[in-house]
Amino acid sequence: MKMAPSLIAITMAALGATAAHAADDIYFGAGVGAAHFNGLNKIESTNVGEEDAAAANAFVGYNFNENFGTEFGYQYAGRGNTDGNRYENQGATLSGIARLPLGGDFSAFAEGGAYWAHTDGLGVSDTKVSPLAGLGVTYKVNDALDLQARYRYMWDVADLHADNGDRYKSNQSVATLEAVYHPFRSSYVAPAPAPVVEEAPAPVAPQIVEKNFALNSDVLFAFGKDSLKPEGVAALNALYQQIVEFQPKDGNAVVVGYTDRIGSDAYNQKLSEARARTVANFLVSKGMAASKVAIEGRGEANPVTGTKCNGVKAKAQLISCLAPDRRVEVRVSGVQEVQK
Repeated sequence: MKMAPSLIAITMAALGATAAHAADDIYFGAGVGAAHFNGLNKIESTNVGEEDAAAANAFVGYNFNENFGTEFGYQYAGRGNTDGNRYENQGATLSGIARLPLGGDFSAFAEGGAYWAHTDGLGVSDTKVSPLAGLGVTYKVNDALDLQARYRYMWDVADLHADNGDRYKSNQSVATLEAVYHPFRSSYVAPAPAPVVEEAPAPVAPQIVEKNFALNSDVLFAFGKDSLKPEGVAALNALYQQIVEFQPKDGNAVVVGYTDRIGSDAYNQKLSEARARTVANFLVSKGMAASKVAIEGRGEANPVTGTKCNGVKAKAQLISCLAPDRRVEVRVSGVQEVQK
């Protein structure tokens, strides 16, 4: 076959330079199939012409991106015959490839380019460049291997002038099944998202908290007494549970006793202190640190009834009217860490 050395050298140099920039997009392939020489059996002096032949090809290509590439190859279009005489065609191809992904691992492609072919037939030969067009479909088996089917059509591949006056201008088609090897291709894998690290909420400055609990002395004690009644024990148990639930850090408790205005100031002061001590001792017995519990007696100070009972003369009625003044208050305070 008479080939143009300059065409081959220029094409290979161009592909080599391209590959040097992006070797991961270069590929190699080969295929086998069938060729058809249109009109070979219609030559005037030919009684029998064989238009179909086995075909093969080999090629190297480069993808500029997912949709466009270029390809250089060798195509053997096979051997037909005219009345038993050999008709053979082969040459080099150079084409541009346009590719369309179809979804999944399939894609379709079209190509357009040139076929530089040498043809022997009718006792003569011809070498010329012809236009080439093609269509195909590709299936990606894995990163290294594609399988594809391709159909090509070439116009005026040869213009043969036989010594007997016969003339044959060949249009021919070639269909091949091909294996394509991508030595450097690798699928893009999206990087795993960086783990989200949630910062622990920063503590703000500790806050001083305080809570007051108030109990009616008539629930805790008999009138004028400082010893707990049974229902008073139950009431203080419930109070202690509330304090536990509140439970500030480094908590302190102040137990304050109050009486009504019946009786002397000295008597009422002593009774209020005794009742506060009784409640404080109970809380200590439940687990509160004695050093964290203080007592105060306020006597008849700070009455909550005000002047409401001033007009009441009968003692029993006065005792009943002044009941809200007889009370024990527990004030619990401490520090709490507050998170943002």
